[in-house]
Amino acid sequence: MMKQTIRNHRECVTPLLLAMVLIAVYGLNAKLAEGAEPYPTKPIMVLNSSPAGSPADVMARQVAQYAKKYLGQPMVVVTKPGGSGGVMFGALLAEPADGYTISTITAALITSFHGELKKDFSFDQFDYIVNVQREPYAIAVGGETPFKTMGELIEYAKKNPRLKIGGQGTGSQLHLTALALSEEAGIQISWVPFGGGADSITNLLGGHIPSLVSSPTTSYPYAEAGKIRILAVTGDQRLPYWKNIPTLKELGYNIVVTQYRGFGAKKGLPPDVKTKLADAIKKAVSEPGFKDYMAKNHQADAYMGPEEYPAMVRAEYDLMGKLMQKIERKK
Repeated sequence: MMKQTIRNHRECVTPLLLAMVLIAVYGLNAKLAEGAEPYPTKPIMVLNSSPAGSPADVMARQVAQYAKKYLGQPMVVVTKPGGSGGVMFGALLAEPADGYTISTITAALITSFHGELKKDFSFDQFDYIVNVQREPYAIAVGGETPFKTMGELIEYAKKNPRLKIGGQGTGSQLHLTALALSEEAGIQISWVPFGGGADSITNLLGGHIPSLVSSPTTSYPYAEAGKIRILAVTGDQRLPYWKNIPTLKELGYNIVVTQYRGFGAKKGLPPDVKTKLADAIKKAVSEPGFKDYMAKNHQADAYMGPEEYPAMVRAEYDLMGKLMQKIERKK
């Protein structure tokens, strides 16, 4: 009788004790959650591979200026040039995927995963957060050159093989654009890589190269000043501020390429952190001051959130891969 009583007592106590332990653990976790500060609790570092003053650098700094209000912490842009973006991506992957180190992402950089960066990095090592800008490239020549049209430049290149065309990076989207033009026009070119768009323009103005592939944002002030001449753009339609400049497509070359600029992070970014960053950047690019900056630089709103942006980047990456394979097969 005594043993039965003890057994019944134990059977009653064990569930009760278990329930008490669970309640205590739940309460402790709740208190810890209440005490934990929401992301972010410290400044966010934004890595950028192109030189200070480049379109991606300026875009990142403008976003940082307005996003602070919504994040409660500053976004600090840190320049990491070198290796066609390899130095920046290496630094990004060396940090935890916690949202405190992110980077700018451009079409030129992502295309390099097919080329110069292929041995060290892959597309799937990164999360793609948001896009901010999108524009075509411009084919430009020095203002002192005799070329007034794309046709004149192509004719010259046919008679004088290995036309020098400059631009940012090797294996970049700009490089592939030049190679695509070479294939479509039936000309031979020599690609001259530079660290950034401003560096390319400096060399064009100095007469070191006769032509280049550049972003309109970089080349616009020099074109307006008559120091360089824009012969064509790579979009599917003419730009509203260069209505007299034809697209390569309308000139008969099957080339449509655009540059995009946004933000990414190391793969594994927590969903809530990605959402917080995306929301803050979306609000930042809606600020009147940011819109003024976009208008002055002839940029249209191209915001794309984390639901659409990764798919767009993947599609562009695949397209550039097919173009590179096509060019390689014909070499």
